[in-house]
Amino acid sequence: MQWEARSLSAFGDQPLEDIAGDYDLLVIDHPFCGRAAQTACLTPLDELLDEETLAGLAAGAVGPSHDSYAHAGHQWALATDAACQVAAVREDLLPEDPTPRSWDEALDLATRRPGAVALPLSPPHAISSWLSIAGAHGGEPFASDSGDARATSILAGLARLGPREALGWEPPDALGRMTATDEIAYIPLTYGYSTYGTSAERPCRFCNVPAAGEGPRGAVLGGAGLAVSAATAHPTEAAAFAAWASGAEAQHDIVARTGGQPGHRSAWDAPELDALAGGFYSGTRASIEAAWVRPRDGWWPAFQLEAGQLLTDNLLDGDPDDLTGRLHELHRRHST
Repeated sequence: MQWEARSLSAFGDQPLEDIAGDYDLLVIDHPFCGRAAQTACLTPLDELLDEETLAGLAAGAVGPSHDSYAHAGHQWALATDAACQVAAVREDLLPEDPTPRSWDEALDLATRRPGAVALPLSPPHAISSWLSIAGAHGGEPFASDSGDARATSILAGLARLGPREALGWEPPDALGRMTATDEIAYIPLTYGYSTYGTSAERPCRFCNVPAAGEGPRGAVLGGAGLAVSAATAHPTEAAAFAAWASGAEAQHDIVARTGGQPGHRSAWDAPELDALAGGFYSGTRASIEAAWVRPRDGWWPAFQLEAGQLLTDNLLDGDPDDLTGRLHELHRRHST
């Protein structure tokens, strides 16, 4: 079996229909399920796998990882990797400060320690962070003007108190800086990569996202799903591999032990694997169980791309209230 890698930005932005014809299997982000349904570039896995297999994978998934790939009556991928926005901390750099548990505490730390609090703010991650903060404050993004306005204000405040170069950072850039230097003590929102908590030069600890009164809710679900191309000449074999790779045995014995972030709770529930991952699973479990699933409608990927760019371009110098209004207008234009 031969695999080809896509960049992190291509994973989040590149249309599936542009590449599906060249492969048997694809690793996808769940918001692309709508495009898959519209373009028929993937074969629904419920047409290739039996109900018992799919039910077992659904029951074993951590958080909404499996369900995030369901759309329009079909299952478009299987959760081989589970992730959501989490926080990361270098506790050795905060000897007198507890790790923030709320957004007010995160802003307070950033104000007292300018530059020591940062988060990745390249377009896909700027919009993910905005959605996570909005979800924490208002429940459903774009359903609460007050929660959304608060999210923009917090995100702009953190951007202005953090390093300017963070506007170009992906999560590995932020985590790499945190674990290779002593510049960054706390990242309130980033997609987690457990290896930065175990094998980095100066390991960080991953923990739940800050809360806004009701626990760590609203963190945007990420992760990766294994899907079968409609162009493959071997759909049955491809689906069988996807089911095996996403199943309890492979996730527990292979994925979790080789630096992956399994989507199956057989790994998340194992104390020895949690220890191997530096406490990543226990430290972030509450966030992924209460994670927010992005819409899988066909319009969402284009909206997400445009909204992220709008945030990255305006967080440092724009008026937060105006920026919130522009996000709402952009959302209306794409969704109607």
